[in-house]
Amino acid sequence: MARNASRSGGGTSRVRFVMLDAEIAEGDVAAVTQAIQNALRVPAGTTVVKRIAPPAAPLNGATNASDSEVVEETLIEDTESVDATPAAPKQRAPRKPAPKPNIIPIELASEPPLSSLVDPGSNHKRYLVIAAWLHDHRGIEAVTADHIYTCYRHLGWPIDIPDFAQPLRELKHKQYFTTPERGKYAINQLGLAKAGEAFTD
Repeated sequence: MARNASRSGGGTSRVRFVMLDAEIAEGDVAAVTQAIQNALRVPAGTTVVKRIAPPAAPLNGATNASDSEVVEETLIEDTESVDATPAAPKQRAPRKPAPKPNIIPIELASEPPLSSLVDPGSNHKRYLVIAAWLHDHRGIEAVTADHIYTCYRHLGWPIDIPDFAQPLRELKHKQYFTTPERGKYAINQLGLAKAGEAFTD
């Protein structure tokens, strides 16, 4: 393509594009057609140059040299296939069950017996009254899940709790217990007061 344009944008351009001009025998048409198709097909991975026409000249006659330049934009075909298959979601490993508590030796029958406790109704209140009873009447400052489990079994309260230490952790989060050692929970003055309210709520 020949381009003959002045910087002012007032020139003209002449384009001549010849596809094919040939005389061939009738039997060779298929071969020539195939050759033309192969010539027009853009090979994968080649660079295609796209020419963008310059913007129209302003009406006031002012020109910008950079506006009249032909802009060349290079487009590269990506021949790599894109895998559109979404990644499989990660499956969480099944949570390891909490260890089953053990029955431990505690003196529960002497006065006042543990059986004198009235079921306050919820596990949090049960844990508080048991911890308070052990603190006040058996001198046990820090309880474990084993202490609570042993008392539950003695009182016949339901033991269908997946993790017997979970309510102790929750009560510690509410600041009714402290943890002097790992796995041990000591009821504090707030917990003792709350245990006293358990039967009046």
